[in-house]
Amino acid sequence: MVLEKAMNFRSDSRSVGTTGVAPALRLGASIMLLLSCIACSYLRSTESYGAGSAAVRDLAPILRKLQTADTASAHVLLTEIGRITYPEFEAPVWYVAYRPFQPALTRVLILAGIHGDATAGVDYVVDLAGILATPPGSAAYDMDMIPIVNPWGYVYDLPLNGKGVEIDRDFANFDSYEARVIRRFLREKRYDIVIDLREDPDAEGFYLWQYGLSDEAASAKIVSRIRADGYPVENDTSLVFLKPRNGIVAAPMWGLAFLRLSRQLTLAGYVRRNVSDVVFTVVTPSRRPLAERVAMQRIAVEILLGEFGKTP
Repeated sequence: MVLEKAMNFRSDSRSVGTTGVAPALRLGASIMLLLSCIACSYLRSTESYGAGSAAVRDLAPILRKLQTADTASAHVLLTEIGRITYPEFEAPVWYVAYRPFQPALTRVLILAGIHGDATAGVDYVVDLAGILATPPGSAAYDMDMIPIVNPWGYVYDLPLNGKGVEIDRDFANFDSYEARVIRRFLREKRYDIVIDLREDPDAEGFYLWQYGLSDEAASAKIVSRIRADGYPVENDTSLVFLKPRNGIVAAPMWGLAFLRLSRQLTLAGYVRRNVSDVVFTVVTPSRRPLAERVAMQRIAVEILLGEFGKTP
């Protein structure tokens, strides 16, 4: 999330006292971003990343829950879209499809677990699969879910993959096998809405990103509900770079184009450019208790599905 935070320069010239200052600041921000992207590419971890780390989690409980959902309902299908292999490690990338077998339904994609130390999204998606498999189990959308994009990181509680690559910034280069698995899965697919579940170790409260969307009504509705339920909301009053303001970051499309040119395109950016016109990244503060983070993500997903997951 750090790179995306830096990417979103405030383009509203009304916040700058002189008319010509905003373009100059925007150019300066772009140069700073390019330099940071180059630096990040040189500072990537090597094969020694995570050497000697002990496994923190087991994938078996996740598999059992997903298999239970698959068995319980003809509407839920569990399969694999790839296998991740490192020395002394092998694990699948799971894909869960929910199909109510109704015509002309809204198409939804939910992604989680791209950072291995972010577990709330994984827990929520696994729970959601079980809910959809429980009678009546009827919802007005076709849904695809990838609960753990980075299974190695999940097992070892580390954010990067087994080769020290930041998967989330690898959707221009595709150096990681994980990113290539996701690219292959998404090929020739289109979704009406995509929801990317994340966590932020530096945040004090909840926030979400929307990409290239002018209407913030859905995001504002989520933030209002989060506050009403007593959870903190992230807010940053910076006037130069766009940070979460009252829990919302409105990311411009020009920023995604710049990330692509700088070879640092994120998963959400790739999805927004190639797969869907409606993309949200839901971010919970990892310093909060797990149950609270899962609850915040549930609120956000349910509201987004209520706003966008309607039969056309």
